[in-house]
Amino acid sequence: MIRRFWTVVLGLYLLVFVWPIFSQEVILRDDWGRECRVLDAAQRIISLSPANTEIIFALGLGDRLIGVTSYCNYPKEAQTKEKVGNVTEIDLERVVRLEPDLVLAGSLTPREVVDKLEELGIRVFVLDAHTIEEVFEDIGKVAILAGIENEGEEFVKILRDELTQITQKVIMLPAEQKPRLLHVIWHDPIWTAGRNTFIDEFIRLGGGVNVVSDLEGYITLSLEELLRRNPDVITVVSAHGSEAISYDFLLSDERLQAVRAIQERKVFLVDSDLVSRPGPRVVEALAVFARILHPETFGAYESPAK
Repeated sequence: MIRRFWTVVLGLYLLVFVWPIFSQEVILRDDWGRECRVLDAAQRIISLSPANTEIIFALGLGDRLIGVTSYCNYPKEAQTKEKVGNVTEIDLERVVRLEPDLVLAGSLTPREVVDKLEELGIRVFVLDAHTIEEVFEDIGKVAILAGIENEGEEFVKILRDELTQITQKVIMLPAEQKPRLLHVIWHDPIWTAGRNTFIDEFIRLGGGVNVVSDLEGYITLSLEELLRRNPDVITVVSAHGSEAISYDFLLSDERLQAVRAIQERKVFLVDSDLVSRPGPRVVEALAVFARILHPETFGAYESPAK
């Protein structure tokens, strides 16, 4: 009788005081400010953006990925996953049929899609990073959602170390040794990236000056304004490393031949996927700009094939 009494007491003690320590749920806040309760590690994940897909594979979770968008092309293994739509048009019926326990939405995922999925009882977590630091934080959050927090922390530490190795080499450069760079996303009209964008961060941390840092976000420039700003270096996106329409325009248009970067043939193609996605390759993207801006320090940059 006494033994049974103490067994009951011990059981109550474990239930009240010990079990909550080990079963305490984690609450994460996504990039839209929404709270997400984490009790079980996600095993069936759908990604609604290419950047999210890259994060999942970088964390070694490719076997848990059951659905992606038609734009999820990196790494190659992503192309074998079932498609649930593109980044703005999602096939909700297909998502439901796949029975995910986590959907990772992105910046371009329509809010009504997020709301509908949650109405259907599907957990949705939105990743919408705007800085390299926020990318690191998002990688850590995905790791927590998947139950591999330690592995996520180790991976982010590696990325931070690589970032530091780049920035330390240029942080003390005087202003006169920082080339003035213009990043061209499209040519008709000239579409570029000002402050508070990843491109601006890549340019600054890579040891350069963004010639449109006085402008906010993604903006357009007239040809006259491009001539007035007269960059030392121009980078031009090349979709998947194969399209160079804007690059050819810049080099051939007679009105632009007075631009210093064009005169000195310092116009470089860069992979649009690499430099535009808020994913685990942000440090690799930074290294691209560092090589373009300071080949004497980081080695010559090799443009993707036209």
